[in-house]
Amino acid sequence: MVDPLSLEAITTAVTAAAGSVGTEAGRQAWGSLADLARRAFGRGRQEADGAAAALPLDPASGPQNQALAALLFGRAFQDEAFAAEYRRWEESARAVYASVDNSTVVNSVSGEARVQTLYQGRDITVHPH
Repeated sequence: MVDPLSLEAITTAVTAAAGSVGTEAGRQAWGSLADLARRAFGRGRQEADGAAAALPLDPASGPQNQALAALLFGRAFQDEAFAAEYRRWEESARAVYASVDNSTVVNSVSGEARVQTLYQGRDITVHPH
């Protein structure tokens, strides 16, 4: 089993939660993750020069999701209380984001293809007569 506090596991959980925001439960899971990040880092995080930087909380941004996962991983690595809080979030959110399939299917027919019957879509079962 993968350690739920590994960078890979946290990145997977953050990415999955971001991908589930299209549902009400997904929005709630993402919102609770954003709240967790805000509690951990304040409203923003401190840069090396002392300036406050915005937290990467845009679920539609892959780079922000990766940055958020790295921040959460670093904090969990250094702070056992935060690690326990993150574990509780991950356990409660797992059912939400595990039920959302973020895969995409691209179907194309090109060139001079001659097709008699064409089914385009996803998860299609065809039963012969």
